[in-house]
Amino acid sequence: MRSRRADAFSQGLSSSMSLGAGLDSHYFQGLLKGRGLLFSDQQLMADDRTASLVRAYASDDGSTFRFDFSRAMVKMSNLGVLTDSQGEVRTFCSLPVHNS
Repeated sequence: MRSRRADAFSQGLSSSMSLGAGLDSHYFQGLLKGRGLLFSDQQLMADDRTASLVRAYASDDGSTFRFDFSRAMVKMSNLGVLTDSQGEVRTFCSLPVHNS
């Protein structure tokens, strides 16, 4: 397990990919070519749901990503912050904790 994590980390930063001026279509085109900036970025291509977004973002001038990103930021800003016992710590983010 340790060596697998170390391998993933050593692959983390790719010198062949840069952000340039920001997250524009070049960034997403790099993901399509297997040249993600971080290992976690490249993992977006591992699932059909996120890979389809990468393909869409790679095919325009970046306006689709900027629109989706701004909508997501507004949505997140409207979430209430849970503190102390109001919230929960999840082992798997996609699965809620069932307290019995």
